[in-house]
Amino acid sequence: MTSFLDSRISEELRYQAIEWAIRCSDGGSEDERRALAAWLEEDPAHRAAYAEIAACLEWLDSFRGADLPARREAARYRPSRHRRRAQRWVGLALAAALVLALGLTAFSPDGWYGSRDRYVAARGDLQTIDLADGSRLELNTDSEVEVRFNRWQRSVTLVRGEAYFRVAHDAERPFVVIAGNGRSVDIGTEFDIYMRPDRVLVAVHEGRVRVDARQSRELGPSETLAYNRAGEFVPVGSDESVDTVTAWRRGKLVFNNRRLDEVLAEIGRYHDIRLRLTDASLGRLTVSGTFFINRLDTSLEIIAHSLGVALTRPRPGEVVLGKR
Repeated sequence: MTSFLDSRISEELRYQAIEWAIRCSDGGSEDERRALAAWLEEDPAHRAAYAEIAACLEWLDSFRGADLPARREAARYRPSRHRRRAQRWVGLALAAALVLALGLTAFSPDGWYGSRDRYVAARGDLQTIDLADGSRLELNTDSEVEVRFNRWQRSVTLVRGEAYFRVAHDAERPFVVIAGNGRSVDIGTEFDIYMRPDRVLVAVHEGRVRVDARQSRELGPSETLAYNRAGEFVPVGSDESVDTVTAWRRGKLVFNNRRLDEVLAEIGRYHDIRLRLTDASLGRLTVSGTFFINRLDTSLEIIAHSLGVALTRPRPGEVVLGKR
């Protein structure tokens, strides 16, 4: 999770950290630097608060060239070493209040800057994440998403893999999922998005989703759609119904006349194992059936027997399918 604010740090400690950061922002005197070092050594919480505020100030400094009201106010009250001490502490108090208020509101999920979060499911792992807006995100194996919420929109980027979304509808803040060269906009729904090597598949379970790529199309319940790397809509396969696509949520994989090489790649997503063919031509064989994700050996034996191919395990962590 990426956020400037740590809920374990008290407001009073933030004020102290802001004062130290501003006092020493221009280098400070030797006495001030020694006093800061002593304050940081007093308590690990002091160091955590100071690091948090330093990150906020560094972020604000990235807008040095921008004419933003918040930055103008911060600059107005930033103390100069040539000001009188009384003026300096008044400036510090005002700047502290400004930066603290900015931090508490701007970096919250519904603030103007918002929050950024990153979630990863490792190979063989499934994760369920409850988002700040009440939506729920289920990550399939070997998947990664980046979540960005702010006052105006809710945005999720599917970096790799697959995710199922159960969205809390908010007409004022659209829920947008970016995957490859397309965007899926929630219109109050549950849907699955899977980034395959050659295309992105969108499957709607409930409600409606608008998919914007090179073209735009709205999907309803039990409808699926696919687009390629260029954002062009492409035909959906016979084994890409909503129930089939989301079978992983029930611990299953369902194939309907799917190429063997694609089946092995799909099964391999869930296990730390290498599955390979001795002859590329075997990849064109087709597989149909329902397989339990957690029963790897049984699934492979059934596939090998039904296709009349040999199954060997030359070494730990590797399974080979070849001609008999």
